[in-house]
Parts: sequence; C-alpha cells; structure tokens
Amino acid sequence: MKSKVQAKDLRGNETAELERTLLKLQEDLFQHRLKHNTNQIENTMVIRTTRRDIARVCTVLAEKSRQAAVTAAKEK
Repeated sequence: MKSKVQAKDLRGNETAELERTLLKLQEDLFQHRLKHNTNQIENTMVIRTTRRDIARVCTVLAEKSRQAAVTAAKEK
C-alpha cells in the first residue's frame, strides 16, 4: 500500500509539480472508483487516502497562492 503524502514534504515543491501531482492523484482516484464499482478492488481504504492526499495537495497550492498574493501586494 502506498504511504500517504505529507504536507510538509509538499511545501518544498514547485507549483507546477504540485499541479502534476494533483492530476496524478485525481487519475488514481478515478481508477480506484472504477475498480470499486466493478468489485475488483481489495482495499477500499485507498479511495479515502487518495481523497485526503488530494485535499493535502490542494491545501498546499492554496497556501502558495495566498503567499504569492501577499508578496505581490507588498511590492506595490
């Protein structure tokens, strides 16, 4: 089983890399849901952990966005 994504590890990544990670996680979630609906998935907890990983990545992206807005406002 894949280990969960840590937010502290994500904060060091670039925005583009985070967006690629988000897309990969969303594709994984789609595949897990598809397997769940066709009764091919053994561990249904992977759906929950993938959703939470997506939330972590979105949170870090929002933090970076807010930080960029604050620095842009200070420069004016």
